[in-house]
Amino acid sequence: MKSVEKPTPGDNELSSRLEPNQEQLLAALRVQGIEGRRVLDIGCGMGHLHHRLLDEGAASVVGVEFSADDLEQAQELARTLGRAERVTSLAGDFMELAGQIEPADVTILDKVVHCYQEPERLVRQSTAHTRLLYALTFPRDRWRMRLFIRCLGPVAGLFLPYRPTFSRPEAIRAWVREAGFVRLSHDETERWHTEVYAHL
Repeated sequence: MKSVEKPTPGDNELSSRLEPNQEQLLAALRVQGIEGRRVLDIGCGMGHLHHRLLDEGAASVVGVEFSADDLEQAQELARTLGRAERVTSLAGDFMELAGQIEPADVTILDKVVHCYQEPERLVRQSTAHTRLLYALTFPRDRWRMRLFIRCLGPVAGLFLPYRPTFSRPEAIRAWVREAGFVRLSHDETERWHTEVYAHL
């Protein structure tokens, strides 16, 4: 019986799955140059963003994700695209897995900082794992976002392996700067800041 070849998602399909803030992050990293870079994607979800980075020439990715379901889909996407050897998927909390992960050239935290009860510790640990570029998106300081995250925290703690915590943008930026990084770019959407930093 003739086998039916599984369709492979093209660049346009992957691109359509990115949110506006992710497109901003991708554009900022493209300007800095990511060809040949090793990427650490903390809170990688289903992996669409880091596959776009691989499209742009990144050498390899380590993706860390709380959700086992999301990580399974990320692994399936890597297999479908023929990139299983270039993508390492780790299930769990980056803070607990950090000792097993080598420093990367580029670290990404897309909508992740507010998912931790100890966001400062997360930023300090993740910047310590970053050689060159540190890219992150985090909530804008608007009352609707603050209220949403603060209300979500107690509820999420009952069903999810993390508890959201709002941090002021100025605090997040200070933690990154104190780790020896300088901001290269800033953009924003209605809800999110998108920033890329370089190690001094």
